[in-house]
Amino acid sequence: MAQEPRKLGILLSVAPDHPNFLHGLQLATAALNARDEVYLYCLDEAVRGVEDERLQALKAHGLRLFACAFAAQRRKLPQTESALYGGLTLLNDVMGTTDRFVSFN
Repeated sequence: MAQEPRKLGILLSVAPDHPNFLHGLQLATAALNARDEVYLYCLDEAVRGVEDERLQALKAHGLRLFACAFAAQRRKLPQTESALYGGLTLLNDVMGTTDRFVSFN
């Protein structure tokens, strides 16, 4: 009998040039390689990284990418189809439905 994939939630709140942004991407990569479901939410400065090619490559490999609409609006960033934009209720849903949740601040 096949085991159900684990669900990992990741919160990024740092800019794409911060080392913790890369750490979050590395964790997401490892989890996707292990065939886990990965849900990544970009908050605060991390919304600047939604269009980052590294993040979009992970999305192409099954990453479920979410971003804070308010954080994007405050930074005058367009809400594109590169991520699903929503509020903290969406983040709450990610936190509540994953087996593990990690935050990179």
